[in-house]
Amino acid sequence: MSVSGQALRFKDYIWKSNPETLRLEYERNIKRLPMPYAGESLQDYGSRRRTVTGKGVFWGKDCTASFDRLAAVFREGGGMLCVPGTAPFRAVFASLQMLGEARPNAVSYSFLFVEDEREAQADGVLQEKSYVCAGGETLWELANRFSTTVEDLLARNPQVMWPNGLPEGMEVALC
Repeated sequence: MSVSGQALRFKDYIWKSNPETLRLEYERNIKRLPMPYAGESLQDYGSRRRTVTGKGVFWGKDCTASFDRLAAVFREGGGMLCVPGTAPFRAVFASLQMLGEARPNAVSYSFLFVEDEREAQADGVLQEKSYVCAGGETLWELANRFSTTVEDLLARNPQVMWPNGLPEGMEVALC
């Protein structure tokens, strides 16, 4: 168990002991835009999906079977991820690697989980299918509020001519 007493879990798979390294990463998508005669401006495109990476070792005579059970969970796709110290969230099991050769009593591995925002149901992520603008809002604000990207919103909303000033009453498709 970890110091916090919680075990890493994905779907119904529970790590017997947490991986040696575990990293939860939050990142904002920031772009620098040049402005003629005025330098540059930072544009906040909202937050990116959280990622969880880690490395560990399965020990003991059943180490290969433990890795095989984790690989079976990997093949199933997405589900709920419980990282010690954070609220559970939906994620896709994006990568699983065996590091080096399996030894009789040890199998080293690494993994990557990516937050699945499209299916999330809490914490301010997409729940509505569309949003009606109050006026003066920007597409960047909506992307941040609904945990999506400006690029996704632009692709779903070809009617948006000026993303920096959405008119009152404009309906914006979110998903």
